[in-house]
Amino acid sequence: MRFNILRLIKITLLSFGVICFSSCNSGENSYKSIEKYRELRTEKLNKPRTVIHNNDGCDVLYFPINEKYTVKNLLDKRTAGLIGTGVSTISFCPTASGFGNFTYNTKVGEVLLRHGYQFGINNNARNITAEMIAEGTDPLQVNVEFARENGFEIFWSNRMNDTHDSSHRNDKPHFLWTKFKEDNPQYLFGSIGERLPNGHWSSLDFAHKVVRNRCIQFFKEVCDNYDIDGVELDFFRHFELFKTVGNGGVASQEQLDMLTDMVTQIRKVTEEAGMKRGNPILVLTRVPTSPEYAKNAGVDIERWIDEGLVDIVVGSGYFRLDFWENFAKLGEDKDVKIYAGLSESRTKNEHPLLVRQQNSVFRARAAAAWEAGLDGMYSFNEYNSRVKYLSEICSPDKLKNTNNLYFVTYRDYRASKYLKEGNSYFNTPRLSPTSHETYKNFNKGPFNFDIEIGDESSNADVYAAIYADGVSSDDLNLKINGSVAKYVIATDDGLYIFKVDPTALEAGINKLFIEKEGKSEENQLLKDAAIFFCRDKDDLEMRELIALCINK
Repeated sequence: MRFNILRLIKITLLSFGVICFSSCNSGENSYKSIEKYRELRTEKLNKPRTVIHNNDGCDVLYFPINEKYTVKNLLDKRTAGLIGTGVSTISFCPTASGFGNFTYNTKVGEVLLRHGYQFGINNNARNITAEMIAEGTDPLQVNVEFARENGFEIFWSNRMNDTHDSSHRNDKPHFLWTKFKEDNPQYLFGSIGERLPNGHWSSLDFAHKVVRNRCIQFFKEVCDNYDIDGVELDFFRHFELFKTVGNGGVASQEQLDMLTDMVTQIRKVTEEAGMKRGNPILVLTRVPTSPEYAKNAGVDIERWIDEGLVDIVVGSGYFRLDFWENFAKLGEDKDVKIYAGLSESRTKNEHPLLVRQQNSVFRARAAAAWEAGLDGMYSFNEYNSRVKYLSEICSPDKLKNTNNLYFVTYRDYRASKYLKEGNSYFNTPRLSPTSHETYKNFNKGPFNFDIEIGDESSNADVYAAIYADGVSSDDLNLKINGSVAKYVIATDDGLYIFKVDPTALEAGINKLFIEKEGKSEENQLLKDAAIFFCRDKDDLEMRELIALCINK
């Protein structure tokens, strides 16, 4: 019944002449030579593009229920805040959950008109897509126009196999569930509610040509009808592509070829549309930082780079498998740009003075990535577009005189979520207070962690912070690159501060040694570790940690 009502609404809207938009599809600036087009695309790729901000479209999906919709009110929620920051490019995602659920006026996919509150999700918000379409526009078009008026590049981001709908049940439908999935259960990883070793039952299996062709048509529709500068293939939402992999296998060569062919067709779509419009369309993709892991799950990223199918490769998502300096090597002597993905932290059970979701940490993450040789930063799931760090991470020079807080681990999800024995691909260390999987028992020590540091050559007081359970400060030894750190103070809830010789640290990967002397018990745990470069002692966000470090 719900689908029938929505179909009627959609037909009604279309009958009033609502159509998709294109700002400049007249062909007046069209290119007649593919060689010339590709030359200009390379020129476009090489222009400065320091920070890309992904807007997941929740500003549309969860607009305040009692607030009047206007274009200005919508843009003020998130997009307008990017003016004056270091962001150069907006990658707008029109929800794209459930494979083909879009908040633009699609004729290929399904226009998402439902409201979360109808399904018990966010009762104080509404989906304004229908209101916008009724006024002759849609969220994607509004963001395109904003970008053109304010000097931003604009990309369209598509979540390649988003599974936020995996809690769907026949007696309790999810509002992101699509009619395509309802009508085609044979293309899904499993039956409703089925638990799989390495994936979700609601994922679509890209082994089916119908699925791949439908995905290509999503890209064609947008490229033909909206004046965009690029498209994003977001494979990290979610990294589930083949049913056989979800059931514990690895992608076959045939499957790798299938997905490569699909990406080839998407590249062709962008070229055809870009040539007609006279505006080259770049291709961005977001994948794990380990090419081997990605390939075993179905994404042959090295081949895509070698064959010129992608222009920008963003690494990291729920987890980061390798160090930035290794990931940067993917772009060496290649016509491609390599970006660091700075997703929000979802680490749990943090010490209140060692919180990852703050400006000093994002600055540190960016500083380390710049030092490793990456071409730019990519912000994901940052809902506050006016947050301070977005104006700072655009240049390593802006980070040399700030307070920067580095962690051993920033995001701590399991890589085995998407691939059998996926955790074995971790080259980066895993240490966080989230769970027993990510903290360490001191009876397994001592510990040597590699920790990435940016260019911190400017004068700073440097401290190491250790979060631990059941230990005494007299029993802890800490060294940075072999230099002994001096104990300063501890809190009653397990935070231990050490003073570090700044000359012991270097840009790049450093060695952090942590040891507990004597016999250790099962309840003696190392939960977290960080290095803090303190320059501004008046930093309000860091004031409690600063006060502890200087023992004031």
